[in-house]
Amino acid sequence: MNRTIENENIKNILVIRRNNAGDMICAIPVFRTLRKQFPDASITVLADSSNAHVVRGASFIDNLLVYEKGEGIYSNKYINYWRLFRENGTKFDLVIVLKVGFSSVSALITLLSGARLRSGCLRGKWHPLWACYNLPVKVHDVMRDMHAVDGYLEALRTIGIKEQVRDISIETSPESRDRVRKFFEENNIRAAENVIVYNISNNRPDNMWPPERFKETMRLLSENYSAIHIISAVPSDREKGVALSSEMENAFYFPEKSKFMDFAALVEQSDLLICGEGGSMHIGASVHTPVISLWGGTSSVGNWMHRTEKQFMVKKGKHVTTISPSDIIDVVIENNLLKGANE
Repeated sequence: MNRTIENENIKNILVIRRNNAGDMICAIPVFRTLRKQFPDASITVLADSSNAHVVRGASFIDNLLVYEKGEGIYSNKYINYWRLFRENGTKFDLVIVLKVGFSSVSALITLLSGARLRSGCLRGKWHPLWACYNLPVKVHDVMRDMHAVDGYLEALRTIGIKEQVRDISIETSPESRDRVRKFFEENNIRAAENVIVYNISNNRPDNMWPPERFKETMRLLSENYSAIHIISAVPSDREKGVALSSEMENAFYFPEKSKFMDFAALVEQSDLLICGEGGSMHIGASVHTPVISLWGGTSSVGNWMHRTEKQFMVKKGKHVTTISPSDIIDVVIENNLLKGANE
């Protein structure tokens, strides 16, 4: 019988969720669940610099440790993690790795944390570092096919945490909401209009929709609705975004995509987000804005599909270019995603 934490005295919890923003958003229900299960415990999240912004300042955690690449002797990541824990000084009772699969790096990090109880998933061929975990979670077939959120919560259930909170909401900052308000005022964008956000960037080549497809989608939406189009992009795609906004009426370039909370606040105040598969779709789900995500060839649809209501996936072939602008319009019309269709 597996050991559980039901009778353990837990005062300090460390949760490890590395990698990208979407990974961290999918971990939010775990943080909320732990807060409910251990209301008096201190919850610390260990993040990478690439995803720490998702939970910085969040009410459902107490502390945030951010791993940054080191120099000299600290260019060795294990020595660098050891330094991070030493400088933090917290004596952890429990550490949980959030990954529905085995990571040898994360397993060693749990040892470096000094935590008394160490939990992580075991999957695939036996590995000697499985021994790092004294609260192991064996990944079964059903768990392997679950959405990432459900997989994380199932791992908690396995170690004795039965009550689950599935709320994936992030908390946008007042400063970011204020910046979006000013952007709307400066561009005379009114709440009565359909505000549509397009994230034209994607870090997966097979999910990169061409700018001309976004342009045609804007044109078709403007034919059917009174719409304001806001284009966002990562800095490397800025020229494409600016050019696209200048080619269309009622189109604006939002320059803050590199600031996670500003983009999240923008999507929160909008009526629809259209984007490729990736972190942006999880942001839309986390602020409860309808999302149409465009998918190319990926095997992880069931594991990483965005959550919450009015989240729509469009996937037709191995590359996202098999999706046409008319496919997007069909989803909008069929699901009544925008208000006041033109006659």
